[in-house]
Amino acid sequence: SKIPGERTAIYQPDVKLPEPVCRNQFKKEYITNIGEKNYNYILSIVENTNYGFPAPYEMERKNIAISSCVRWAGASVDPDTNRMYVSADNDIALIEIKLSPVGKFNYYSLSKPLRDLDGYPGIKPPWGTLTSMNLNTGKILWQVPLGEYESLSQKGIPITGTTNRSGATATAGNLVFVSGTHDNKIRAFDSMNGKELWSYKMSSLGSAPPTSYMVDGKQYIIIPTFDKSDPLDDGGDELFAFTIK
Repeated sequence: SKIPGERTAIYQPDVKLPEPVCRNQFKKEYITNIGEKNYNYILSIVENTNYGFPAPYEMERKNIAISSCVRWAGASVDPDTNRMYVSADNDIALIEIKLSPVGKFNYYSLSKPLRDLDGYPGIKPPWGTLTSMNLNTGKILWQVPLGEYESLSQKGIPITGTTNRSGATATAGNLVFVSGTHDNKIRAFDSMNGKELWSYKMSSLGSAPPTSYMVDGKQYIIIPTFDKSDPLDDGGDELFAFTIK
């Protein structure tokens, strides 16, 4: 560590298996590829920062760090096939260390998302994913982008995925339901191959893994949207329910 009074851990874990479902370190080749101006803008920032695995912090110089991956909702596991289904983010942030103005701590950190000139993540897509993993081997079976920015799709840019935070739910009928993306959609995927089978645009983004239950032989899927009391919320306060034919 280059920070006075601090020391870096003796070692950092570098796990090979299970395979990472998101990028666990920033590399130069991860700079956004959406437009030359955006690439050059992010590159100019990257060239004046620390990054990599691991990159100890130092005063007067910022770090670029992966700021997200699997969120609080965790993963869904099919116990019959021992497959895991999990949604994740790929996003980055600029972090710097400052001297603390109070005596309780010597230092504190400031973090802000690193965005391109158009307000999108400065990292190369996909920005959100849904992944299926074989838990017997730790190997990824398939991974697909999760979420869409229509403004980018209209320009002919392949689906980028979006940051998301509500989690996925797998069912015995080979379906995976997931929401929480910035396009406010709940989606159903084929659990065998990751093909999107259905979607519905809600009034707000989902706030939890969808719940599946059955009444009188009919299967239901319910999903809440973000509560207005949540500081990260966009105003949602509804519960959506669907049936499976």
